[in-house]
Amino acid sequence: MRSKWYGLGCLTSIVLVIIVVILVFHGASNYFTKYTGEKKKVADNTWLILTLDKEVKEFTEISEDFWGSESKSAHNYIQAIDRAATDSKITGIILCPQYFTAGYATLNQLMDSLNNFKASGKPVYAYLNSVTNRGYYIASVADQIYLNPSSSAGILLTGIGGHILYYEQLLEKLGIEMQVIHAGKYKAAGEQFVRNEMSPEFRENLTSLYSDMYQEMLSTIARNRGIETKDLANIYEERDNIWINGQNSLKTGLVDELTQYQELLDRNNIKKTNQLVINDYPLPPLMQPDSKIAVLYAEGNITAQAEPAIDVITSAKLIRQLDELESNPKIKGIVLRINSPGGSALESDIILSKLLKVQRSKPLVVSMGSVAASGGYYIACGADYIYADPMTITGSIGVVSIFPNLNKMGDKIGVNSSSIKYGKYSDILNPWDRPSSSELAAMEASMMEIYDEFKSHVASGRNMTLNQVESIAQGRVWSSLQAKNNGLIDEVGNLGEAVKKAAEIAGVSKYATVYYPEQKSLMDYFLKEYFNIEMATQVLAGKIDYLDIIKELNFLQALRTDPRQTYCPVTVD
Repeated sequence: MRSKWYGLGCLTSIVLVIIVVILVFHGASNYFTKYTGEKKKVADNTWLILTLDKEVKEFTEISEDFWGSESKSAHNYIQAIDRAATDSKITGIILCPQYFTAGYATLNQLMDSLNNFKASGKPVYAYLNSVTNRGYYIASVADQIYLNPSSSAGILLTGIGGHILYYEQLLEKLGIEMQVIHAGKYKAAGEQFVRNEMSPEFRENLTSLYSDMYQEMLSTIARNRGIETKDLANIYEERDNIWINGQNSLKTGLVDELTQYQELLDRNNIKKTNQLVINDYPLPPLMQPDSKIAVLYAEGNITAQAEPAIDVITSAKLIRQLDELESNPKIKGIVLRINSPGGSALESDIILSKLLKVQRSKPLVVSMGSVAASGGYYIACGADYIYADPMTITGSIGVVSIFPNLNKMGDKIGVNSSSIKYGKYSDILNPWDRPSSSELAAMEASMMEIYDEFKSHVASGRNMTLNQVESIAQGRVWSSLQAKNNGLIDEVGNLGEAVKKAAEIAGVSKYATVYYPEQKSLMDYFLKEYFNIEMATQVLAGKIDYLDIIKELNFLQALRTDPRQTYCPVTVD
C-alpha cells in the first residue's frame, strides 16, 4: 500500500512539473514576442479608445499578467495620453467609462492628463451606456458626452459617503472578544469590533470630511460641464428617479447628445483601421535630458510582509528603491507619491528615518493620492514640501492595537488553555487567555509612547509645537482643504505640480520625469525574482488570485505580526 501511495505521489508531481513547464514555455513565448516582436503600427488619424472597467489602480508593480494581458493602471494610461498629445498620428480619444472602482485622486490624475491632451487641440469624447458616480465624474472632462439612447441606459449619480459594518453582537455570539486600544480620541480603526454603531466622535469626523469631498466633487463636475453648482446639487439631492434617463440627462445638461456608439464612430470616420485600444498604443520615444526627477510610488498597506511584497509598502522594498535613487547622480529630486491608509508603526518609522537621510542629499516632495493617512501621513510628514490632491483623505495621526481574545469561545466549545510561563508577559498575545488589566495597561502605555513619537515627527517635520500637533491629531482624518488650513500639507495640487516643485528646489529647469519602482510582468516575478513552484502552480491553475488574496489578508497578517498599527479605516463609496 505504501508503494502505491508513493507511486501516486510521484506521478502527481511529474504531472504538475509537466504542466508548469508547458505553462512557463507558453508564458516565455509571450514574453519573448512582446519584447522582441514587431510592435503595433499607428495609422494616420488614429483615435485612442480608453475603456475604464473593473479596478483602476493609480499604479501597480505588476504591469501585465502571466499571459501578457496589460494591467489597468492609471499611471500607464497617463503616460500614453501625455505622449499621444504630441503624436501627429493621434487625432483624439474616446473615453468609455463602465462599472469600475478607483480613488477620486486617481481619477483627478487622469482628468489632468486628459485636460492637457485637450489643450493640444485634440478632442476627447465620452460615450456612456450606464455609469455610476465615478464613471460620470471622469466623463465630465470630455468636450462632448454622448449617451446611449436606450431606455436601459442612464446615469446614476450617488454622491459621496461611506459605510462600515459593526460586529460586536456577532463576535459576542461567537464568544470572540476583540481587544482594541486607541491612542487618539478620534482613532476609529478597530472600533467596528467593539461597538454596534459608529462612535459619535467618528461620525462627527466623517461628516465633516465627506462634506468637503462632496463639495469638491460638485464643483469639479459643474466646472467641467458648465453647470451651476447649485443646479448640479439639486440633481444629486432632489431628483425623483434613481437612474437619470436620456431625455432628463439632455435637459439637465449632463450629456450633449443621445446616439449609438457606432454612429459616433461613423461621424468621426473612425474605422477598425484607425482606432486603437490605449493599452496597445506603442509609446513614441522621447529625448530625455540628463537631469531627472524621480516619482516613487508608495502604494498599499505598510507592512513587514516578506517578499514577494506586491502592491504593499515595506521598509525593505522602499529602502532598496531609495538607495538606488540616492546613488544615481542623474536623479536631482524625488517625489514620493503616497497612496496608503498606513499600517505597521515600526515599518513607518523605519521608512521615515530613511527618507530623512535621503532628504539630506536630494530634495524630497510628497504628493498624496486618494488616501495618505495614519502611517501614510507618518512617512510623509518630514518632506520638504507636501501636496495633496483635492480629494485626498489624510491625517489620522494616532495609533491602534487590535488583538482577539477567544476565552469565551473556549468556554462554549470546550477548549481550555493551560500555560507554563517564565516571564511576566510570556503569554501576552495568547488568544485563549483573557489579558489582565495590568497587561492591558502596559499595552496602552506602549501605544501612548508610539503616539507621542508620531506627534514629535509631525512637529519636527511641519515646524509645529507638540500642542499644535495634538490639537489636530487624536486620530482625526482631514480633507485636503482642512489639512492645508491645519498646516499638515503645504498645498492642494496634483502630481505634476509636485514634480515641478521638486525640480525648483533642486534648481534644475530642464529635466525628465522617471517613475519607480520598475513595472514588471507576473512572468518577471516568477522567473527572475521570486519563482515558487507551488505558488506558480496554484496561480496558473486558477486556484488562487494572487492580488485578491494579498488585498484581503494583508491587514490581518499585519496584525498578527505587529498588533501596533498606524492605520486609517476610512474609504469613500
